Amino acid sequence: MNYEIFCEESSVIGIYDYMMIKNKIEKSNGYRVSCQGLVRGIYFNQDINYLTERVGGGSANTDRYSINIYDNDPQHMVLDKRSSRDGTIFRQHTYISPDQCERMIHKDIKWMADSENLLFRDLYLQMTINQKWPGVIVDYTRQAYRLAGGDFLVFDTSIQSSYDIKLEAMNIAGLAGKDFHMESRLEPGKVVMTYRQSLGMPKILAGLMDLSENYRLAGHAEV
Repeated sequence: MNYEIFCEESSVIGIYDYMMIKNKIEKSNGYRVSCQGLVRGIYFNQDINYLTERVGGGSANTDRYSINIYDNDPQHMVLDKRSSRDGTIFRQHTYISPDQCERMIHKDIKWMADSENLLFRDLYLQMTINQKWPGVIVDYTRQAYRLAGGDFLVFDTSIQSSYDIKLEAMNIAGLAGKDFHMESRLEPGKVVMTYRQSLGMPKILAGLMDLSENYRLAGHAEV
């Protein structure tokens, strides 16, 4: 399981400003492309407000769980938990297999209770006690640039979503690749720009969490 700590600020900008900023970034030497393509988020919060949380999400203390599928590839999925605490975001994430994902959406979750992965056990409690079931799908067309120093600048040029999908009747291939009937959540000619500042992880916290050699500090994981 991987851990990150960061803070971020988002705003909606026009397409002209987006092109200007993007061109300036790509002409500089202190960046690399971190993510470019489609990110499909399957959220466990039925009442999630995917746009206002993305834009100036505020200081509310929330825990948000999702399965993220990158570029319609069921072999490239991440189980993600983001805990917002007074403006700081604590992210835990781990790779998830197609079989594990399919069992989750079919509500076969007993195996999660005894998993060696803490994030699976955590989500199991949320699904059984708080009834957090996957039910909202959001597609982001995303470009993410890692800047010098490990920070990120992320552009979402499209955000579309749907609530009306019976996930328990689907297989993983359909969930990853199907073109659902989605509603756009961005006005025409608008882009969501997010600046993410990596905060790293305090040594004492890293020690308490007993991280493995494979854990990732902020700036090395999927966006």
